[in-house]
Formats: sequence, C-alpha cells, structure tokens
Amino acid sequence: MSALRVTLVHGLAGSTRLWDACRAEAPEGVRTTAADVRWPFDGTAGPGLAGDPAGLVADVVRGTRAEVVVAHSFAANALLEHLASPQASPLRAAVLVAPFYRPRRQDFDWETISYYFNRFHLILEEGLHVSAGGRLDPEVRHAMALRVRESIGPYGWMDFFGAYLRTPALPLHRVRLPVLVVAGSDDRAAPVSDARALAGALPAARLAEFPGCGHFPMAERARSFGRLLGDFLAPPDRSAGAPSADAPLEMT
Repeated sequence: MSALRVTLVHGLAGSTRLWDACRAEAPEGVRTTAADVRWPFDGTAGPGLAGDPAGLVADVVRGTRAEVVVAHSFAANALLEHLASPQASPLRAAVLVAPFYRPRRQDFDWETISYYFNRFHLILEEGLHVSAGGRLDPEVRHAMALRVRESIGPYGWMDFFGAYLRTPALPLHRVRLPVLVVAGSDDRAAPVSDARALAGALPAARLAEFPGCGHFPMAERARSFGRLLGDFLAPPDRSAGAPSADAPLEMT
C-alpha cells in the first residue's frame, strides 16, 4: 500500500524549517513534503498569482500531487479559499493550523485593523523565535523581524489582511471534505476563538486546541501534533492510544 501524500505549507514569512520537528514525528504510512512557498508580494510570480494566495496554494497542491494538505496561518486561509472555490482540488482531507476566521463582517472594526497593523512585526518575531529554537538574542530577533516586515511590505500585509477580511463571505458549505482545525490557546496572532468559529462553520470539521501553546503548534508541540495528525488520518476503526501530557483538547 502506497504512503499517503501529505503536503505541508508554511505561512507568511515562514519557512520549511517550521515543519522539521513535525516531520520527524510523522505517523506511519504518511509521506510528507514541505513546500517552500514564495508568496508573490512584489508581483514577480506571473499573471494570476500576485495578490491571489489561493491560486498559489492550488498550484502547490497540484505540483506536489497532495492527497492531504496541512497549512499554517496565512496559508491556512489561502487553502480555505481554494477549497471553497468551484475549482477546489480533490483532496482527501485538510488540516488548518492557526487559521484566521471571523463569521460576520461586523466582527471587524478599526481596532482590529490597528491591532494587526501595529503588532505585525511581533507575529513575525514569534515565528523567528520558534524556528530558531529560542536561540536568537531578543534584540537580534527583533531587528530581524523588522527586516522581514520590510521585505513583506504593504502589499504583503494587504494580502494577509485582505484574506482575513474575506472570511465572512466564504461559501464554506462547499468544503465537504474532513477538516481538522488546530489552534493554540495562547495564540496572540490568530485567536483561538477564530478556530472555534471556523470549525463550527465547516460541514465536516474537528477542532483541536493545544493548551499553553502559541501560533506554531506543529513546532511547539511536535510530538502531540504528529500523534493528532496520525489519529485524524487513520481509518475510523483504529483505536487511539493514551494521550501524552501535552495532548490537545479535542472537540467535535
């Protein structure tokens, strides 16, 4: 029996390194591919891709011949848009890690815009902290985050926030495949309330929350994340073992 092809897609300003620990804990019968996504903020990716993160993720899915996609943060939103479109790829399942979602247009206000505009570099700084295993000096990490923010620029930020703003209008009833929504209870970028609302809005979704975890559950709780992924992808009749100490709280 061939291995299940699972593609891992990092978010904004992320890298494949964020999946290293998770890939080391990949469940049996799963072959993972970490896609190195170049989000086209400067318009160099060619027609139809710049400003179209869902289109870029669709190309990644087709290029890796994915059967399951695990997408993080901004990529989770891009994948969600793709899955809700008429051109959605025929995946077996999807995993949305730390997604951004609000069910109503009135859930966005000026304070929300101010929060993400003024704290954007702090989200990037957290990613650098996790990917470096906490080894970066705080001042160096802060300076690096500011440089990353400059490289993303206003167009990249608008791509991110525009995807967030579009979530109330997504036709989620079209997303019929099994979806696992994963969140960290202490995520300051994508609040756990977003994940709960999204899991409740999708027709066939499960929600898993990691207590005391931030925006990067696949790196911060790699072993438990791998176990969770294995249980989600396993045949329905396979019984799960005893949970680990940092296992997520699962809801249906």
